[in-house]
Amino acid sequence: MVSGPVQIAKRAFVSLLLALAQQYGLDVKINRDSEEKSLEAAYRKVVRRVHPDKGGNVADAQRLQAAREAWHSSKSHGRLPVRKEKTMKGRELPLLPAQNRKAFMIRSSSCLLTYHVSATTLWREFTKFVQQNMVSWGVQRWCASMELCESGKPHVHLMVQFHTALETRDVHDFCFGQSRPNASATDLCGEGLCRKRVQQSIDRGFFYVFADKIGTVRGPDGLVCTEGNYLPCWTSSLLKYQVLGKWPETLWKQRKITSDVYEELLFLTRDGVISRQRNLWACQDRVEEELARQAVENRVQRIRGNPEPEIYRPFPVVPGVQEWLQLFAKDALRYPILIVLGASRAGKTEYAKSLFRRPLELKIGCLEFFPDTMRQFKRGYHDAIVLDDIRNLQFLVDHQEKVQGKYDCLVEFGSTAGGTCAFHVDLFGVPVVATVNYSTQNLGFLDNHDWLANPGNRVVVQL
Repeated sequence: MVSGPVQIAKRAFVSLLLALAQQYGLDVKINRDSEEKSLEAAYRKVVRRVHPDKGGNVADAQRLQAAREAWHSSKSHGRLPVRKEKTMKGRELPLLPAQNRKAFMIRSSSCLLTYHVSATTLWREFTKFVQQNMVSWGVQRWCASMELCESGKPHVHLMVQFHTALETRDVHDFCFGQSRPNASATDLCGEGLCRKRVQQSIDRGFFYVFADKIGTVRGPDGLVCTEGNYLPCWTSSLLKYQVLGKWPETLWKQRKITSDVYEELLFLTRDGVISRQRNLWACQDRVEEELARQAVENRVQRIRGNPEPEIYRPFPVVPGVQEWLQLFAKDALRYPILIVLGASRAGKTEYAKSLFRRPLELKIGCLEFFPDTMRQFKRGYHDAIVLDDIRNLQFLVDHQEKVQGKYDCLVEFGSTAGGTCAFHVDLFGVPVVATVNYSTQNLGFLDNHDWLANPGNRVVVQL
């Protein structure tokens, strides 16, 4: 199918939009079949980035403008316009000259300004700059803080509230040296101003600047680089505002403040402390568990990979164990357990755990019941259960229904008369290993007990 001049111009325009979007790191979702409205929206998004005043390239901006005009011209005349090279080089884009650009005006009663500065040493100079211009700007309240972004470059947040909203405030009036600020009407993590509670929304923006966020710069005295005349109510500032508990909660949930800072702010706000603190503690416990588990895994990997034989020596292949492991590769009504028998300090537990990637180790000792650690078992994560240091084989006899991995039921643990502590686990196909010393009581069960003496119910290896 032959494409007409309109389609050719449109495809060229779309191809250039996609290429420039990828070059400048923009997310543009268009194709050659997109509607004109979508293409125009994508054009406005890309042209803002490629414009020289925004750090773009003149040639890219000219190519984009020419492709757009070629597309519009083809729709009007039905043919592609013929342009000479010298015309393209000599023409001016309507957005390029500074005098033709529409100024960015600040018409709201408050504004969050962000400055990108070259060094953290400019903090004192910046605060003096704000104080000297408060009258000319018409600022009633202000708060500023300096932070480092992930790349390590500093920037300054300045929240200002004016005496009154004006139509004539230009963002260029707030330039700090060569740094032109980015002006935002949002207050806390992208939330806009609430018309019903305007001052509360403005206070929320002030708190965002005041909060000790991750990356906040500290001065030589160790104090945070935060200053202003409008601060939270627990400070000594003359102008103060109340902080709601959900404000630091939002910052914490978005990983902008640490858990320690969040907990301190909870008590300072005195708003919903108990409920929010419980949520915080639950999350902290989970993080600590994950860190501890990861530390153990790293330590095991480091020690087992140590070339020094006196630290860790790989175990030899024990006859019968590999055949036992292969039993779990196929379905069965029940599976035998592996009993590792040996003298004290023979490495029974290490050998049992070396057979698997992530076994759950349960310290049995003299217990007559499964320890509470059994609640940590996660099917799909733990690939085996190691019953360590069983002092009496009566334990296996009493819990034989739990260690055989039956296929047709969940195994109940924590059984009580009332049943309130019980929990159920699916142990089908989960290998169970028991480590036993020569001094373990009732070792004779391995020879004369109806269940433990049956080779189909257990596999015994000696180290």
